[in-house]
Amino acid sequence: MTVASFVPLLLAAIVWIGLWQVNRRRKWFTVGEIIFWDVIVLIVIQLVWLRWF
Repeated sequence: MTVASFVPLLLAAIVWIGLWQVNRRRKWFTVGEIIFWDVIVLIVIQLVWLRWF
């Protein structure tokens, strides 16, 4: 396992923090919806990461 294998997870964590910050101000999503969309983003990031690297 290399450090590069953690990049998709770190990117998904950054997206989660961004969604959490926006949601704190706007109250658009429930916690479950934030987790759902973060998982979708993580899957997309993983697929792109696996395709390119």
